[in-house]
Amino acid sequence: MKINPESPIVSLSGGERQAIAIARAMFFEADLIILDEPTNNLGVKESQSVLDFVVQTKERGHSSVFITHNIHHIYQVADRIVVRRHGKMAGDVRRDETTIDEVIGLITGMKN
Repeated sequence: MKINPESPIVSLSGGERQAIAIARAMFFEADLIILDEPTNNLGVKESQSVLDFVVQTKERGHSSVFITHNIHHIYQVADRIVVRRHGKMAGDVRRDETTIDEVIGLITGMKN
């Protein structure tokens, strides 16, 4: 995604704004990066770049909080999965100790 650096922020799409926010986190190499729906409004290629970024930052010793509704994205990057449903804690599991179906059960409130 190429964004003209002279473009006013108000003229950018949601995906372009998201890309700028992620680029800032990359540039400043924050110790903790909070990503709230970072792949929303992004194409497949841009989404994969975000997921790759999260993995790379983890490998460099940085922590991330990755908030998303996309369970497949979580499984690519998370060590722990915390599920909230109707404003309450529904589960806190290690990714390598659970399955996507079990997490879906936590999300929906249905046992698998």
